[in-house]
Amino acid sequence: MAQSGKNKPPLDGSGFIVAALLAPGIALALFYVGMGLTESVVGAGGLGRLVGNFLLLLLIASFWGAVPSLIFGGLVLSVIQRMPWRAKSTPLVFMAGGMLAAGLYVLTGFGTAMLSPGVTMFFAPWATDLGAPGANRQEWWLVSSLLLSGAAAGLIYAAFAKRG
Repeated sequence: MAQSGKNKPPLDGSGFIVAALLAPGIALALFYVGMGLTESVVGAGGLGRLVGNFLLLLLIASFWGAVPSLIFGGLVLSVIQRMPWRAKSTPLVFMAGGMLAAGLYVLTGFGTAMLSPGVTMFFAPWATDLGAPGANRQEWWLVSSLLLSGAAAGLIYAAFAKRG
């Protein structure tokens, strides 16, 4: 009879917190890079303004994104911790779990935006402008950046969990 504790990957609380708190900043950086690659966002003399806006938005995204990142990431990590199969401690599983957590956040943000824009401002302010005219490219980059930041957070957590 196998011991249930042997198959479980070690839970690294500090690694989880670091990964969850980095995810919003990663999402914002990916969004800026993606938008910068697809549009001309820097005009003449606009680099300083772009960097200033990025730093301000990084502060805002980190503040607003920390709680959902901890909630959804913690929910998915607890599910991963309870899975009975052995391969659950691989970086690929944590990466997929991070994407799943980010996807749940995106879906919840979409749902909340349809039900109550006021509540959405506190929970997922990025979702308040969804469906606005001309926002399709930004919406695509926004959702992509959130999902990729979840994957990155999962890989960051995997590095902490691997060290044990």
